[in-house]
Amino acid sequence: MQLHIEPRKVMTWDEFIKTKPAYSIALDGFVYGATHFDPKGPHVNFNHHEEVDRLATRSTSGQVFLALKQGLIDSFRPEGKVEGHVYVNDPDQDTSTAYWLLKNHERIEGQKSEPLINRLVYAEDLQDCTAGAYPFDPLSKLMRELAWVYEPYTNARVTGRIQKMDEHEMRNVMEAVYERISKHVLGQGGEVAPDLRYERIGGGTNWAMVREIGAQARTKLFADGIKAFVAVRENGDGTYTYSIGRMSPYIPLPVDQLPDFFNKIEGISADAKDQWGGGNTIIGSPRASGSKQTPKELEKHLNDYLKNR
Repeated sequence: MQLHIEPRKVMTWDEFIKTKPAYSIALDGFVYGATHFDPKGPHVNFNHHEEVDRLATRSTSGQVFLALKQGLIDSFRPEGKVEGHVYVNDPDQDTSTAYWLLKNHERIEGQKSEPLINRLVYAEDLQDCTAGAYPFDPLSKLMRELAWVYEPYTNARVTGRIQKMDEHEMRNVMEAVYERISKHVLGQGGEVAPDLRYERIGGGTNWAMVREIGAQARTKLFADGIKAFVAVRENGDGTYTYSIGRMSPYIPLPVDQLPDFFNKIEGISADAKDQWGGGNTIIGSPRASGSKQTPKELEKHLNDYLKNR
């Protein structure tokens, strides 16, 4: 499996099957939209962000794990030799885990079962499909282990490096996480105390605007009873990165309606590749350009929207 990293790149499914070679696999938002498989390439997209019910859809790594169990590699083994081109645009926990699973498919296929791999996928799947809202005990041994496994990525995220990383930097992060996963599933991994710090800087009725200080802040804010949030990070160039989420579709914040609202406010066309988007429990600002709204402006826009809807 050959890894191709194109930072913050997003393309449509049609573009992917027309421009990428046979035996190509897109992971976790490289291709916009729900999971698809075209046997003629073959080409496959594993994603759980857009066009899905987020809570009812497995994370990308969860989908890859099940696909491997159910024979995915049979379509990626021309003349008996495994061939694959894996495309990613971000080195996050879900993407890195999915790539590790693809590279180590022989340990997963069929009836093979390694408890620590199964446990890692189970925990990462629940964490990612709920955007960190699954109520694990944030101080448990499992959470300390996951904090260690994904530390190379979370350190980069909390310092704001992800928005600026080039292909080389992202590859370094994914390789570091890959090595930690390999140690962890052999029982040789480490533990670190999760950094649960966050600062509440605003909000409205039934939602909070927060600045995530620690890598695991989102787990703590949900544990503190905050069930809907806007997380903000300054990009250092006058733009901001926002994540807007809720614990589940049952929490009354209309997350799935907000991308169109904020795209209109920022003058982003409906066919733009870089725009507000996401699923029904979490959305985000444009990956490449960020948002031009200040936190105070976004707070006002969101509260006005909620009051007038």
